[in-house]
Amino acid sequence: FIRYLLMDFFSNQIREYISSNINLNIDFDFEKFKVGRSNITFKIFDLKNTYVLRRPPFGNRLESAHNMQREYKIITELSKNNLKVPNPIHLCADKNISQDDFYIMEYIDGETIADNLIAENYSKKDKELITNSFVTTLTELHNFDVQSSGLKDLGKHEGYVERQLIRWNKQFSAQKVREINDLNVATNILLEKIPTQQRVSIVHGDYRLDNVRVKNKNVAAVLDWELCTLGDPLADLGTVIASWADKKEKDTPFIYSPSLSGGFPSRDKILTLYEENSQLNLNEIEFYVRLSFWKHAMIMEGVYVRYSLGYYGNVDKKDVDAFGQSTLSFAKKASNKNLL
Repeated sequence: FIRYLLMDFFSNQIREYISSNINLNIDFDFEKFKVGRSNITFKIFDLKNTYVLRRPPFGNRLESAHNMQREYKIITELSKNNLKVPNPIHLCADKNISQDDFYIMEYIDGETIADNLIAENYSKKDKELITNSFVTTLTELHNFDVQSSGLKDLGKHEGYVERQLIRWNKQFSAQKVREINDLNVATNILLEKIPTQQRVSIVHGDYRLDNVRVKNKNVAAVLDWELCTLGDPLADLGTVIASWADKKEKDTPFIYSPSLSGGFPSRDKILTLYEENSQLNLNEIEFYVRLSFWKHAMIMEGVYVRYSLGYYGNVDKKDVDAFGQSTLSFAKKASNKNLL
């Protein structure tokens, strides 16, 4: 069914439009990058050239998360300022061409370290170099003077954490199907003492190894900007640390984290490198790590509820239950008294 939708999207009209705006033959091939309910990413290519096309998912969606013009504006401004993003090439917002906006960007050659099995292909030295680049790329992003840029109106500047807590709590309450005590405990811990935001930065929203492209042991580009906004940079660092599990951490909910393959620098080394490059105080970093586990619990519960209600068609009950269990694992971790 999805294949038919994709074929329908790449109609003759769309093909003519694309080939007249970029250097690509009208009978170009396409491949969908990865499965997910996120924005859809295609590799489009002919014998000479390769590009990437992004469009929203088919069917119902949250407009804010799937705003192609917003995402194109973000990578355009970041690219202009020499930050590590793919170069934007063309935005289509013409409803006569496509009901949904889409954009085309540079294809970044390289690898995506999506999980611990792929990570096993890299040596300890490789992992150290990649980690160093991964952390310094994040600090470059957070050190970018967004208030003097074309992105200064991307979102509210202050109160990022408070807005996150309100937003995700509201979303959870609206679709609540069960009581999760660990989540309540974690919410109360977070609300007890919200750290003062030290800086207004670009916040990627999901900065993990599987959202960057690696080439020659360096981050070549940061991908997947749909959750990007302005706010507290330590929220991104919290996600890096939360997801950076090692083999000793038996209760990690990030069960496919690349760092589980071993050989990566420790969380402490990441924190030291980030602190040196950002000049931010990391005394409250445990709060942001908790926030990340808590937010992931909220996200996984949303997926679990939508699957349970049949929004994704007929799915194996074991898969549905796995999402439900994942919520509980993230919630349990978020409620732990000591996380670091």
